Amino acid sequence: MHPSIARFDPLRGLGLAAALAVAGSGGLLAPATARAAVPAITTFACPLDNGGGRFYCFIDYTSDGTTTVGWSGGGTVVNDSGHSDFYGNCSIGSTITVTVTVTNASGSASRSRTFKCNGGPVIL
Repeated sequence: MHPSIARFDPLRGLGLAAALAVAGSGGLLAPATARAAVPAITTFACPLDNGGGRFYCFIDYTSDGTTTVGWSGGGTVVNDSGHSDFYGNCSIGSTITVTVTVTNASGSASRSRTFKCNGGPVIL
């Protein structure tokens, strides 16, 4: 380096102990902690079939890390990695609201659907 060009040194003049304290403090030199993405619901079918006082809904989702899936109301839940089924009985003619929430350490995603409980044969 040319003697007339000064080089910037942010730790110059601090002394070794102070420079090590700054370097080890985790300030500017610490890497950012990676964070999992908030879950994403990629498919939401509700009701997929609805008849005879029964209904069926399902979701497909993507999520990092430990994930929980919760459905509102009474029914049976079957959870697999990336997929969840929800089915149950309803009073014919009543209005049903189904809400599903997928949660991981970074947050949650929800979807809801309101529909009328149908009589007659189950629609496949």
